Amino acid sequence: MSRRAGRAGTIDRNPQHLPVPIGDLRPRRKPRTTPSPVRLLRRRGSELLAALGILLAVAAAVVTVTRPPLSVYLEGGTVHVAGLTLAHPANNGGLTGGRLYTGPATLLMIERADGAMVASAVTYLNGERVTGLCNYGPPTATSVAERCVIQIGKATVTCEDALRFTGQGGWQRRCSDGQVLTVTVPAGAEVIPMPFPLGR
Repeated sequence: MSRRAGRAGTIDRNPQHLPVPIGDLRPRRKPRTTPSPVRLLRRRGSELLAALGILLAVAAAVVTVTRPPLSVYLEGGTVHVAGLTLAHPANNGGLTGGRLYTGPATLLMIERADGAMVASAVTYLNGERVTGLCNYGPPTATSVAERCVIQIGKATVTCEDALRFTGQGGWQRRCSDGQVLTVTVPAGAEVIPMPFPLGR
């Protein structure tokens, strides 16, 4: 289509074909989408955290239940200490008194006439020398108790141990640093003192 030039100062009323958008003139923006995991966390964050806490508690309980219990006892001439074994030398290490057992630790037990014992042990824990001394008994018909002093490097820990012969026959150990332990003794095994850094 031809156009006529309009005169200066006048409005050109010739038709012009200009594209006019339909609708308002606001710019169209694509809405920002939030990833699904983020939306889920925002909506149910507290519920998810509570479920996670329950799962962690259950896992800790399973580990506690399935962990093998500590045990200390004498059976068949061998001392068993938390999975380690100490053997009795044929000549008792040249000692004329007491009973000596050697291995990953060295244990000497001296028994008195009333059934009480004094026991000392030497071993190493994480590269540090550990010594222990226990005054055991004398035992009664139903129980026995002992008091042990354990030196771990430069630190000293005092432990009170008590065992009842009835029931499952387990030691209950309470130490001055807050440690509390249960130590088992299998049926038929001999109960012995525990001058060892158990559970450390």
